[in-house]
Amino acid sequence: MKNEAIILITILLISTTFCCSDNTSSKRDSETYGSTYVNFQIPEGWELHPMPGEGTVIWMSHDPRIRIIELENKQKYDKSYNAALNIDNSSYYVAKDNKTVEGIKVNILKTINNMNGDIEDEYFFQKNGKYYHIISWAFTGWSDTNQTKSREEIEKATDIIIKTIK
Repeated sequence: MKNEAIILITILLISTTFCCSDNTSSKRDSETYGSTYVNFQIPEGWELHPMPGEGTVIWMSHDPRIRIIELENKQKYDKSYNAALNIDNSSYYVAKDNKTVEGIKVNILKTINNMNGDIEDEYFFQKNGKYYHIISWAFTGWSDTNQTKSREEIEKATDIIIKTIK
């Protein structure tokens, strides 16, 4: 009976050690995070943050934050883009912009909440036959310095995401 207990404990310890080390090392050592929606390189200084909802969320010391969503098809892309374009202008100031990242055209909507000054910018692009929607936000208030700093960090991060997304 004593030998059986020792064997059982040994088996449990080995299986527990194997399972735990396998799960944590793959997440910690990987530069690319994969979900059912997207695969991309997490920019330096950003970390994965589990949040409910579609896509993958990363953040930089709690702010700013970015959600990356792969849209199923062109119709969903168009629907998301049109919804972003038709946001309530009495509640938000919206500026349209675009840029090209390594040959990929990116449509951008930069939004400021008229009530509190917080930002929420949206990026739409197509790469390798797939459609993407990136939502970035930061709780900046009416501070121009915080808005500028957050948008600079978001721009650097979105460029890396767009370049490395698979």
